[in-house]
Amino acid sequence: MIIMQFTVINMIKKIVSRIIIGWMIIIVITICGLYNQMNKTGTNFYRLGPHDDFLVIGIKINTPIKYGVVITFCFVNSLMRNLVRNVLNPWMINIIQDAKVNKPVNIKWFAYEATYVIAIYNWVDWYIYMNLLLAQMDMFMTEMIADLIMSGTVTYHYLQLDPTNDDFEMTQIVHNPLLAEIV
Repeated sequence: MIIMQFTVINMIKKIVSRIIIGWMIIIVITICGLYNQMNKTGTNFYRLGPHDDFLVIGIKINTPIKYGVVITFCFVNSLMRNLVRNVLNPWMINIIQDAKVNKPVNIKWFAYEATYVIAIYNWVDWYIYMNLLLAQMDMFMTEMIADLIMSGTVTYHYLQLDPTNDDFEMTQIVHNPLLAEIV
């Protein structure tokens, strides 16, 4: 019975995932179809590389060096966002905020640190996100590629966890090697 419920839940998740994939395809096709209808401001978003119309926080990104700095920043920031989303947030939800989980005594200060890091980073990232992603298509693509790389890496790490290992309970408390020293 439990296996049947698990299979149904997984099937529902797969259906939802496929619906979202279909929706994303519709969005991309619609945007491509409407490209010729856009004004100059709209088409500037779909340009690539440095140029005089590419502004980030009021700064012209019109040289290869400036462009390289912005692309590098986008990539690293996306990796950091993914660490927050896939490492710190789940740890906060599944360990700190779960009343059924016993928390080690020495975790208290790190829990506050992680909470504040998440909150501050989310606001700073939102500000950067709005300025970069709305500036030009290649910023969006850089963020998406970095996000895919990091999401795949984190998922691979979690899939490698072995619940039959004697240390698995400790692994569940820590959840990842970045937080290993807190326990």
